[in-house]
Amino acid sequence: MEPDANFDIDQRVRQTLARVFHLSAAEVGGDLRMGSLPLWDSMGHMQLLIEIEKEFGLTFPTYEIAELLSTEAIIKAVEKYGQSKLPA
Repeated sequence: MEPDANFDIDQRVRQTLARVFHLSAAEVGGDLRMGSLPLWDSMGHMQLLIEIEKEFGLTFPTYEIAELLSTEAIIKAVEKYGQSKLPA
């Protein structure tokens, strides 16, 4: 995957995270993790992953959901499962 595509994935994941958890762009920098934000609990986690799936037009395998506990893990999973779904 091209570097620009990786940057786009990172930005879109962070924008979705900001939207779901009502954060500013400055608050979604770094590697946030489940539990590091008040709203990122088990219910917030499912809401976030649903929104990520909608954003990228993909579906994560059920067994993978429990592993997607940080922004970095989510970005890597989108890169893995969403390559064919990225805009041209």
